[in-house]
This record gives sequence, structure tokens and C-alpha cells, in this order.
Amino acid sequence: MATVGSVTRQIAALEISGSNPPRPAAPTSSIARPNHTKHASQPSVAKLLTKFAAPNLNSNQSSLENLPPPPSRKEKDAAPPALDIGRYDGGLEIENKERGESVSGDAATELALDSSLSQTYPTQEWSLHSFDMGRPLGKGKFGRVYMVRTKTAPNYILALKTLYKCELVKNKVEKQTRREIEIQQNLRHPNIIRLFGFFHDETRIFLMVEFAGKGELYKQLSKHGCFTEKRSSRYIDQMADALIYLHGKHVIHRDIKPENLLVGINGELKIGDFGWSVHAPGLRRMTMCGTLDYLPPEMVEGKEHNEKVDHWALGVLTYEFMIGAPPFEDRSSVKNTYRRIARVDLKFPPNLSADAKDVISKLLQYDPQKRLALTDLLRHPWLVKYRPQGTVRESIA
Repeated sequence: MATVGSVTRQIAALEISGSNPPRPAAPTSSIARPNHTKHASQPSVAKLLTKFAAPNLNSNQSSLENLPPPPSRKEKDAAPPALDIGRYDGGLEIENKERGESVSGDAATELALDSSLSQTYPTQEWSLHSFDMGRPLGKGKFGRVYMVRTKTAPNYILALKTLYKCELVKNKVEKQTRREIEIQQNLRHPNIIRLFGFFHDETRIFLMVEFAGKGELYKQLSKHGCFTEKRSSRYIDQMADALIYLHGKHVIHRDIKPENLLVGINGELKIGDFGWSVHAPGLRRMTMCGTLDYLPPEMVEGKEHNEKVDHWALGVLTYEFMIGAPPFEDRSSVKNTYRRIARVDLKFPPNLSADAKDVISKLLQYDPQKRLALTDLLRHPWLVKYRPQGTVRESIA
């Protein structure tokens, strides 16, 4: 396979809705599902987003250039009004005066990123003039994220992320940035956020990212405290299928956690960050990375690791979905968290079902080779029980 390479760890800081709220504390005796008030849905907005949010494309469609043709006049007359993308605050211009600085030499070459010149999935040429700018969605270490709409019909809505070249160079991540953008550009899966294209100017790189209509999963988890087993099972089902796809492309994610997951307009889960992912044809790495609560024993102990780190993280994620906190978290001491991970000090509250416990236990194995295979996970009764009728998982078909 041609090298795909490995959007930067700091792109993770460009969360779609800004900073993350504090993690909820884990209940001490049982699975607590806090009371919460559901807000009335907005069907008109949902329908508009379904119609105008740029869709996931299959492998034969490479970019927004290949989306359906513009609607006819009759279709335009019958179409609902365009979704309000909000008011642009002029932040890009203001920030560019303060932070924008051109780079030169090898760094300039490395960061001259333009998807219209891609050898694998070339797009049309894009620039800031291609979009109607909308409201800010978030900001991070290297720039801002804005809601935008393409000026050409059918006027798709996207999230536009900005990265300042000089700051990438200052942090010595220009090569890493290029590799990570290359990874996401080549991914085509309904549960992975699409990178539709990218372009640059003298001081910045712009990433055209799929807009996840229902925002950050972590905010929903924080709001509810934890999820039901049914909701958790369906999310893990989608995650397992997406990870099988990634591993088949020789991509290890290495930073699976609620903060890096988004929710599409139809409620589907989407992996939204590849800042710690790596393209590793040999699937063996030595670098320490990821989030402490989600690190597997082999990384805590500084040993070699492979794609099985994502199996472990999926077990931690399953636990956190239903309990409200990671299984090995010790807020009093980082060292104690490390020790609990190394010992696989796993404790379950009494109200968790036997099937859910079985999934978590089989994923959270000290020996990476003993962790439940993702294809077997898709066949597990806990996932099959809650899987919507008619859903076909090609990985196990």
C-alpha cells in the first residue's frame, strides 16, 4: 500500500464547540442515570441539515466536486429556505493580523497543502472566496473553526478549520501535520468525519471538514452523566466497525475517547480527530501518547504497541459510556491511575448487565493478543441485541 502518512494532535484542540467541560465523577455504588430534561427537537433544522450538510461519500466519489448536480429551477422553488449559518464575526481577518506570519524554505514547501493537487483524490480548487462565512464553532491552539456554506449550488454546509503555518513550525509539527491530513483525506467511512478538501494561503492552512450536526458526544455524555446500555451498545457497534476499517488501512487511531467523537444529524457516531493516529504498515510503535485514562498497560510500561491499543481504548470507552467515568481513574494520584491500569484493576458496579461486563472484560485484557477481536465484538450478543434491524456490518457479513 502506498504510504498514507499520519490533522495534528493540536487539531484536537480545535474542538467543534470549544473547550471540554470537566469530566463527571463516577458513581460509587451503582449505575447512576441522572435526571435530565430533553429539549424539544427542531425538525425543520434537522431536515435542512440532512439536506445541506455535505454527506459522506463512497469510495468512488472523491470530493465536493463530485456531489450531485445543482437542483433545477423547479427543485429550487420547492426547496426549503437555506439554513442560517450564523453571523461571521470577522475573526479570521483580525486573527491573521495578530498571528499570521509567512514561512519560508522547507517548511513553506511542507505546508503548501492543496487538495486540488492531490495524486489520490484531487478536488477542484478552493479558496476563502468559495464560501459564505458563518458563525464561529470553536478555537484552539493553532486557529479557529467556522461554520461555512459553499457559494455554489447545492450550497453544502461544512466546518472550516484554520491552522497558522508559523505556529506549526514553532511547535515543530509541520511534517506531522502533513502526514495527518493525508491520513484523513484518504478515509471513507460513515462513522469517520470526512475531510473534503484543503487549501492554503501565505500564512494559513484551511481544512474543509464534514459538519457534525449534533456536535460533540462528550457534551452529551456530560449532560446525561452516562448513557443507557442500548445507546452505549449502538455507539460501540459503530466504533468497532470504523476501527476495523482503520486497521484494514494500517491506521492506528491511538486516541479514542469521548472528546474526540462527534454526532451526526441522524445520531450516528463519528470519529472526529486523528491527531494521534499513525500510519504504520508494520502496526508496531514505541511512542507514548494518548490520554492517560485510556492508555493501555503496554504504553504505560513503555513497551511496543500495535493496533490492539484501540481495542483497549474501546473497552475503556464502553465503561465510561455506561458508568460516567473511566474504569481506572484515580483523581487523587496520577501514579495510582498508572498502577491500576498496569494491574487491570477493573471494578464493576452491580447494575451492569452480564453481557456488558463480558464485552468490557474481554477488551480490557493485559495481554494485547488476548483482547477481543473487533470482528468477534461485532458478533457479541450485547451488540447484536441492540443493533437496529436491517443494519449490515460488512466486516462480519
